[in-house]
Amino acid sequence: MEASWDTSGYALDEHGDGPLALFYEAAGRRSLSMTPQRDPYDRAGFPYEPYDITVAGAGLHLFTLVTPDDSTFIRAALDTLLLAADTSLAGC
Repeated sequence: MEASWDTSGYALDEHGDGPLALFYEAAGRRSLSMTPQRDPYDRAGFPYEPYDITVAGAGLHLFTLVTPDDSTFIRAALDTLLLAADTSLAGC
């Protein structure tokens, strides 16, 4: 896959589709510290400044989706990943 990216580029094709890589692993811990770039509470009407948070829970899973620049294709890939994760991890 990476060799193909080197020869044909890491960009969307004429149909708006492109390469992506998905990495998954169990987090191996019960909490993660992070700084969300968007308001995790989705409050409207308030300015948001990123701040450090801790996400805690049993059975955390890490997904990394590597894609070219933002596009409809990439947003659809992310939406599909989130839907699949929600469905497959519901019983965890």
